[in-house]
Amino acid sequence: MEKVSVIIPVYNCEKFLPHTLTSVINQTYPEWEAVVVNDASTDNSENIIREYTARDSRIKLVNLPVNTGVGAARNKGITLADGRYLAFLDADDLWSKEKLAHQLFFMQKNNAGASHTGFAFMSEKGEVLAKGRVSVDREIGLEEYMKTTQIGMSTVMIDRQKISALRFPEEREVCEDARAWMSLFREGHRFYGLNEVLLLYRVRPNQLSRNKMLMAANTLKRYLREKDLPAYKRLYFFLNYACNGFAKRMNKTELPIETIRNFNCRKKDRL
Repeated sequence: MEKVSVIIPVYNCEKFLPHTLTSVINQTYPEWEAVVVNDASTDNSENIIREYTARDSRIKLVNLPVNTGVGAARNKGITLADGRYLAFLDADDLWSKEKLAHQLFFMQKNNAGASHTGFAFMSEKGEVLAKGRVSVDREIGLEEYMKTTQIGMSTVMIDRQKISALRFPEEREVCEDARAWMSLFREGHRFYGLNEVLLLYRVRPNQLSRNKMLMAANTLKRYLREKDLPAYKRLYFFLNYACNGFAKRMNKTELPIETIRNFNCRKKDRL
């Protein structure tokens, strides 16, 4: 069995960490390690992580002395990872218990260097929302990604034998993950999409990504830097991105009860 290294950056996430780490421990695929990078949290996150390292030796704690930001924390985790495959999980999101097994099989079957999966949304309390579901295409390159931004950070898996130089920008800006994926696309890599909901993305009022105007402005800046594309294409892709962002939050979730149970959470009947 190939080992999967799960990179989990943490900053002041004590409220959600137990749910997230439990979703890793519950994976049906056993050959994994979790590199949990505590980015100088000031709450009880470190103690919670230590409790889980005592429960499962596959979980490793890395403490950073000063807060460096999520990009730098992910890069630190990558440098310490032992597995052939990298998977990423934010400290407040949830994986289905079949996530690693299904995605690894999918990647090996398709000889993929990078993959992502479908996902849905949950409330801050961990309830599956009635609306909000992201479907993914079978295979995408730069232009398809710019139109949809369909790659959820916590859905990504990378084969290091095919992509050996993954690195996240370390400046404290939003969308550092999107900038990393676009860099891979420019190098000629493609992402393969497994269209199963294997992640629940937690929606919280204080999340930076909730500031839609800031997100849109940063996305437009990224698109304007793609000088290899004609200006009309960059504008067209941005308009597609904006429309797609609205549509995906209005899609009905409609997850089977068996799927919801795989996340160890419950369905919320109304938004």
